[in-house]
Amino acid sequence: MKSEVAQHSSAPNTSRKYGHTVPEIRTDVVRRSHRIISRLVKSYFRSEIRGAEHIPSSQTIIVTHHDGGVLPVNGLCLGVHWYDHFGFDRPLYVLTHDLLHSLWDPFSRLLADSGLLRADRNAMDAVLERGQSVLIFPGAARESFRPFWHRANIDLGGRKGFIAQAIRWGLPITPVVSAGSHETVVVLSGGHDLAKMLGIPKIVRSADVWPLLCGLPWGVWALPFLPHVPLPAKITTEVLPPIHLSEALGMDLGPHHAKDPEIVQAGFELVVGRMRKRLGELYGERKFPVLG
Repeated sequence: MKSEVAQHSSAPNTSRKYGHTVPEIRTDVVRRSHRIISRLVKSYFRSEIRGAEHIPSSQTIIVTHHDGGVLPVNGLCLGVHWYDHFGFDRPLYVLTHDLLHSLWDPFSRLLADSGLLRADRNAMDAVLERGQSVLIFPGAARESFRPFWHRANIDLGGRKGFIAQAIRWGLPITPVVSAGSHETVVVLSGGHDLAKMLGIPKIVRSADVWPLLCGLPWGVWALPFLPHVPLPAKITTEVLPPIHLSEALGMDLGPHHAKDPEIVQAGFELVVGRMRKRLGELYGERKFPVLG
């Protein structure tokens, strides 16, 4: 029996222009994963979403922060709510770190079937060329391992490439914030100086940390990629209204503006400012860490 796959635009599978193959998302795989993960995030993490109606019905770049160490719990919650909201006829591509795609071939195939691609600009271009929406986590390890007491203060790792992409493709940016996922493991220290001394950034792309962590089942440990059991923190995800940069910055932007550092910086500050403000408000609603 043929595998069920999501329907896409008429663009070819392989984007010769960008040198990337954009895999078809297998709906049968996504359905099975959703059935399992949905139970986990809704019971163990008591996951809820607000503002799903803000997700544009047309193509968009979704940007969120990276929380909770190596486990992308807030990404899993958002993915579950995405398919709850749209069903399985509107796929979502997600850009993820290279390491996830280098662990084990069957796992790599599962990621591809689910729409997870290696995070780089060419892959993003190839997805956007096909008219699909994409979810990105610009902050990477620096943000994922920010100290616990900085969990409400995001900066997306200072990475601004998604702003240039939004300008280049003329797409709205849909910010998403999530309170609670950074309480699933306690980051005591990011260990940036130690990582630099050990030369970690030269070995692993976008990995400029060597954190000290506290959680289950290891107690306190300093091996960032050691699997852990996330604490059952309540996770609240909120989709903010999409940002059309031309309107928000008060100027008619064209693709050439993507190379203007001042415009890109202004767009970045606008997006991060709105995300940081709302995330702070969400954490302000919480009475207790983990419990919510």
